Amino acid sequence: MKNTFPGYYRPTEDELSEMWENCLFVLDANVLLNLYRYSPETREELLGILEGISDRLWVPHQAALEYHRNRLGVIKQQAVAYDSVQKLLSDSRKKLENDLRSLTGKGRHPFVDADHLLERITIVFTEIEEEMKGLSQEHPDLIDEDPIRDAITALLEGKIGSPYPSERIGEIYKAGKTRYESKIPPGYQDAAKGNTRQYSDLVLWFQIIDQAKAAKGPIILVIDDRKDDWWLRFKGQTIGPRPELINEIVSEAGVSFYMYSADPFMEHAREYLERQISQQAIEEVRDVRQRDEEYSRAVHLARAALLPYETLEAMRAATRLPHEALEAMRAATQLPYEALEAMRAATQLPYEALEAMRAAAQLPYEALEAMRQVEEEAKESDEEADE
Repeated sequence: MKNTFPGYYRPTEDELSEMWENCLFVLDANVLLNLYRYSPETREELLGILEGISDRLWVPHQAALEYHRNRLGVIKQQAVAYDSVQKLLSDSRKKLENDLRSLTGKGRHPFVDADHLLERITIVFTEIEEEMKGLSQEHPDLIDEDPIRDAITALLEGKIGSPYPSERIGEIYKAGKTRYESKIPPGYQDAAKGNTRQYSDLVLWFQIIDQAKAAKGPIILVIDDRKDDWWLRFKGQTIGPRPELINEIVSEAGVSFYMYSADPFMEHAREYLERQISQQAIEEVRDVRQRDEEYSRAVHLARAALLPYETLEAMRAATRLPHEALEAMRAATQLPYEALEAMRAATQLPYEALEAMRAAAQLPYEALEAMRQVEEEAKESDEEADE
């Protein structure tokens, strides 16, 4: 059974141990890009692990290309975060001052001195704002001088795959159309992107298969892409790689295959590579991944509700900047306030809120069902995590 259906069986501890000892470690672009989103300490921890296995590292040409294409965008996201926080602080301060004066202004309360409270509030907000300005000024300018890119370049020298010729790319695009129609992973969830960008993951996958044929050894892919066309999930829990992926690489290259996100990769490196890795670093990497998963759920929700693309960036910040996200979503969608309150929680909406949102925004019932499914999956995932 296991030899016939290898994708449906998780490797045993002995098999995993052998894989870690002999495999080729393949990195996806998002693992490299996320290095810009970690603290310097956590980034050094992960780079240290990769340096320890540098003789067995390999990056597909497509992954390296996507890293270079998206590097400046990731750098910009980190830089503008300071401005977003400053705006949130300013808006919150103004709202608090207005509400406080409205509730405790002259003649409204005999014992509460609004001016005294506002003075104390001003001191606190000013201290925080000054701290944020200092952090913003200390944030490195990575546009011209980028030590992170320098470290990645040195680490991966001679370890980047070759690009496909145009004829091979055309064949993959043609195969991708058929595969996506049949929901064969990976990449079919990118079909909405249109044009050739939708086939990026499929090009990456075929490059991995070709490298597996050449290496003639096991492959461990470290990837922070969280879409369901890479991962098998059941009741909100990630089981492992999609069985179709394992079956295909075993069939085509005759090698074993497994996948990790960055945080479980770091956890298992403790055991299999016998490295000292701080739990704090692992938890930070996990936090980044979980925020990305929340964003993915929000995107799913937005697509189900037929919201315009402009709202997605606001929803991405929803867990950190709920008020700004709410206002941006209001402007983009022109939905009534009742609907916005239902959307505020983004990934953990109760069913009653979805029903209210559907009625307020006049969404079709199919959109409600899709959103309810997202909410149930998120709830099941949270319950299993608590267990």
